Parts: sequence; C-alpha cells; structure tokens
Amino acid sequence: MPFEQQTVRDVITGALAADAAREDADSLYLIGAIVVADGRSRSGAPRFAGVRTGGRATITGSALEITPYLAWASVDYRWTAGEGGTVVVGRATFVLERMGGTWRIKHAHSSAVGTGDGGR
Repeated sequence: MPFEQQTVRDVITGALAADAAREDADSLYLIGAIVVADGRSRSGAPRFAGVRTGGRATITGSALEITPYLAWASVDYRWTAGEGGTVVVGRATFVLERMGGTWRIKHAHSSAVGTGDGGR
C-alpha cells in the first residue's frame, strides 16, 4: 500500500502545484468533479482556498485512507506568494476514485484558515 499512498499524494500535490502555477490540471480530476473553496464552487484554477496565481503551494501535513477504489485525504497546506512573501494557510479534504488504474480527484473542499504570520 505504500506505493498507492505515494500515488494519491502525488495527485493531491500536483493539483495544488498546478493551482499555484495556474496550469491546467483537468487530467487530475474526474469529469464532473466537485471542487468547493471557502463555500464557493470552483471549476478552474485557482481551485483551492487562499491559492493565487504565482508562488508555491506546499503540503505541511496530511492524513490518508485508501481502499481498493476510493481514497480519502485531509491536507494542510501553505501558499506562499512569489513576490511580497504573503502566506496563506489552508486545509483541504479530498475524495479520490481509482478509474482504470489511475487515481483522480472526485471531490475536494478547501478553506483558508489564516495567514502564515500568526494572523498579524
């Protein structure tokens, strides 16, 4: 199962990285995937709460459960601006489904939970 865990983590990391780069990440999502950020449905980048174009998104913590066909993940992440040093801390939950041997995001929900400067 360690290979499956890394594969699922790679999909989630790829989705966050694509968001920060404002790159197309549709291949990481199932058709009809539901993505919600701070209570609003999102269909294109940036899909995750607090993430803006440019900068870098980094996963700082995660929990993961995997079955043969579904995976659940909870991740904490930080988005750091490419210029100016702005940091936003976010939390996201994911449901992934295995289709044809490939893990794809079926549902994602994220919320910005603060700034990385302790709320200052």
